[in-house]
Formats: sequence, structure tokens, C-alpha cells
Amino acid sequence: MRRTLIIVISITFSFFFAVHAQVPKVAVVPFQQSKINQDTLANILEQKDDFTRQKRLVVFVKNYIQASAEDKLMAVQDTFNQAFTKYSMVDRDAFSNFMASFALYKKHNLKDAEVYMNKAIQLAEKKNDAYLLFQFYTHLGFIQTDQGNFIAAVYNYRLAKKEVVKLKDKLPDNRPQASLNINISDLYYKSGFYTQSLNYLDKALALISKDEKNMNLLSSVIYYNKSENYFRKNDIDSLKAYHAKLNDPRNKNYKIYNYRQRTAYYITLLKRDYPLAIKQIIAMEKSAKYIYSDLEEQRLADAYFMNGQLDSAKKKVDAQLAIAAANNHPEIKYHFYDVLAQIAQQKGDNKLASYNYMLALKESQENNLRLTQVGDISSQIKIDEAENSYTQRTAIYEKERLWLIFMVVVAALIIVAIALIYRNVKQKRHYEQLLFATKKAELAFINSHEVRKHLTNILGIMDIIQHSDNNKEEYKQCEEYLLSSAKRLDEAIKNISEKINE
Repeated sequence: MRRTLIIVISITFSFFFAVHAQVPKVAVVPFQQSKINQDTLANILEQKDDFTRQKRLVVFVKNYIQASAEDKLMAVQDTFNQAFTKYSMVDRDAFSNFMASFALYKKHNLKDAEVYMNKAIQLAEKKNDAYLLFQFYTHLGFIQTDQGNFIAAVYNYRLAKKEVVKLKDKLPDNRPQASLNINISDLYYKSGFYTQSLNYLDKALALISKDEKNMNLLSSVIYYNKSENYFRKNDIDSLKAYHAKLNDPRNKNYKIYNYRQRTAYYITLLKRDYPLAIKQIIAMEKSAKYIYSDLEEQRLADAYFMNGQLDSAKKKVDAQLAIAAANNHPEIKYHFYDVLAQIAQQKGDNKLASYNYMLALKESQENNLRLTQVGDISSQIKIDEAENSYTQRTAIYEKERLWLIFMVVVAALIIVAIALIYRNVKQKRHYEQLLFATKKAELAFINSHEVRKHLTNILGIMDIIQHSDNNKEEYKQCEEYLLSSAKRLDEAIKNISEKINE
């Protein structure tokens, strides 16, 4: 019973410390070197906008180096460098070092790749070039991850995130932020911090949830990485749920076959059906569609051990220990030394078991030191995120404050406009009243001096005619005066009419 418990605990730790992603074994196939499309390269280098040029050029360079045979890498770099010089590219030295680093990374010369990438970063830092720094820090993180230097990798991903914040106005979508969150999640996963790893995967998914294009590109990676975490956590129900999501026919990722097959045998391992798991992994090795990697070898070693096939397990463990030692992975070495110790103990070789336990303890101590350092950087990343959140909220508040000021100014202008309109209306009414009073006085004057004067003349003449003994004779004498007064009265009335109509 005690031995069974030890074995169960051992396999749990084996899942805890297995590597998340390894460099796949590549089959030797006939290779045809592709030529650099000079027209496309010229079109990129002639771009006036630096951001657009850099963005296109990074992808263009990476694709050609990745597609080149190792013996052609130097010639490809020379071709690019000649073009950079021809077009007097201001950041050609930075790109030249980046290319050299990427070519060395392709050849798995990680040490020199790191040196050249650091040179590229130094050149980009001199010009404070946010986009190149984002790309270079990210690729340096890739290199350091493969070296097993998780602390440095997390640190450089942190720096890359800071540069992305500076580019938020230029980036068309959230894919760079989501990709960085996936990379950071991967490192937490490898360090055994599964809660943090899942948290960053959730952040990545939230960033692209409303972006159909990037959901198609990244969702499968996120689902697969979540599956890895749940496998390590021995959470078979969640693993099954994400295995089902990966089997959704809408997933088109180029690694989708690998993701589906790997999570399938993960479920078998968690069900403790080790003979079936062994068959599944061996079948993957023989499959032309499956990209078999050292990760499968590690899982196979554990399955052999749990199935009681100790010699097969030891053979696989010895082979994987050599790889883990070369790649500086103490968390893997710790687990394999522990497995070797248990194998020796089961075979009755207590001396060898004690020696392997001692080696396992040594690797465990080194790994614990790394985990502490990763935790420290994790705290710094959280501080950065808090600062970014504060900065974003401050920017939002600043915009709201400007809008409030604008609205207050607009309201004040409206009030002033209303006051001016009211004042103008009031003044207009006052002036109209004055004008009316003036016209009234003028009309009264005309009425009293012009109309009444002529009317009095007419009435006087009429009175004389009425009281005359000879009305006809008197009328003939007064007719001229009567007509003249009547005409002047008519003119006075017309004058009053014109004044009223003004």
C-alpha cells in the first residue's frame, strides 16, 4: 500500500515538472531553397511610415529565414543586408543583428542567438524604437525559454508588454498583447504556477473574444495550453472539456492535429490506463502527421514506469536526462532523478537509489530558487499591470475631464448667447417703444398743426359761405381757397399714412 502511494505521488510530480513544449524532431526531406522576392522587399523598404515598414519587414525576414536551409542562411542574410544598405535603412544594424540571432536560433545555437538579440535590443534602445523593442524582447524571451532561463524570459516578456502599451494607438488589434499573455502563461505553467498560467490565458482570450480573425488564429493555442494546465492539475473533467473544444471542426490551427492527439493520451494517462497510453504515444511516433517531440518521450518514460516496465522507463529517462541537462531544465532533471531513484529502490539497489535521491534534491533546490525568482518577477508584472491600469484610467478620467470642461464651456457660451439675445430683444423692444413714442408725437404734431389747420380753413370758408346773403357769389370767390386747403389737407393725411406705414 505504501509503495503504491509513493508511485501515485511520483507520477503526480512527473506531470508537475514535465516540459510544456519542446523542439520537435524534424524528418529529413528534400529541400528547395526559396528565392527572396525582390519586388516585395523593395516595396517594404520604400514604405515611408516606419511602423508599417518595420511590421512588414519583421514578418518577411522571419519567414524567409525560417524557410531557408541552414547552409543558405548566411547568403540570405547577405542579400537582406545589401538591400538594407541600398535603401539607406536607418535601422539596418538593428535588423541585421535580429536576422543573425534568428538564424542562430533556427540552428539551435541559443547562446550566440542571445548575444545577437541583445545587440539588436541595444541598437533599438538608442532610438527608443517601441515596435522593434517589442519584437526583440519577445524573441529574446523565446530564446531564453528554450535555454531553460525562465526568469530572464519572464523579465523580457514584461519589457515587451511595456513597449506594447506605448504602441496601443498604432496596433490595429489586441493580438500582440494576447500573444504575450500566452507566452507568459507558458512560463508560469513550466514553473508550476498553474493558477497564474490559467489567469494569463483567460486574459489572452478576453483580449480577442470579439475579434473573429484572431480568435481563429489563437483560440486553439489557448485551449491547448489550458488543457496542459488541467492535465498537470489532474483535473480530468476540465481536460475533457477543452479536448472537446479542440475537436471542434471550426479549429483550423496548423498544430491542431498534435493538440487533439496529445490531449487524447493525456486523458488516458489521467485515467491510469498506462498500457493504452503507451500504445497511443508509440502510434504518434509512427504517424507522419504528428510532430513527435521530447515531450512524448518524457510522457512515455512515466507511462512505462507506472506500468511497471522499469527497464524501458530507465532507458527513456537516461536519454531525456541528457537533453534536460543540455537545455538547463532543473525541474525536469529533478523528476527524472526521482524516477531513477524509485527504479533503483524497486530493484533493491539502495545505494544507487540514495545517490539519485541526492541528485533529485539538488535539482529541486535549484528549481525552488528559480521559482522564487519567477515569483519576484511575477510581482513586478502585476505592479506593471496595475500601473498600466492606473495610466489607462487616468487617461480616461482626463478625457472625461476635458469633455466636462468642454460641456461647461459650451453651456456657458449658450447662457451668454441666451443673455445676449434676451438683451438684444429687450433693447429692440425699448427702441421700438421709443420709436413708437416719437412717431406718436410726430403724428400728434402733424395732426394738430397740419390737418387741423387746413380743416379749420375749410370749415371757416364753409361757415362764411353758409352765412352769406349771396352763397353762389361768395362760393365763387372762396372756391380757390377751399380747393387749396382741401389739397393741403389731403397731403397732410397722406403724410400721416406714410408715417404709420414706416
